[in-house]
Amino acid sequence: MALLGAFIDSRTSAGLTSDASLTFAHGLPTTPDFAIINYIATIATATNHFNLSVLFDATNVTVDNGGSTTSPNYRVVLVVAHSVIR
Repeated sequence: MALLGAFIDSRTSAGLTSDASLTFAHGLPTTPDFAIINYIATIATATNHFNLSVLFDATNVTVDNGGSTTSPNYRVVLVVAHSVIR
């Protein structure tokens, strides 16, 4: 299981305000196959209009909030899946 650490990377961040973005470098050896956003704060159901999207390449990840309100705190998990199942 220690091998999985080389193919899975995660970053926790505070919520993004409306039309804001955050870019950071990931530590994976190649472009991730997919990203998962996991909200780690309570989400009110009626008034939230946030829309987080994740763009990534071989070195960087950009999380963008295209919504009209601030998002809750979140974690982005990046996975290079094809390397895990070889």
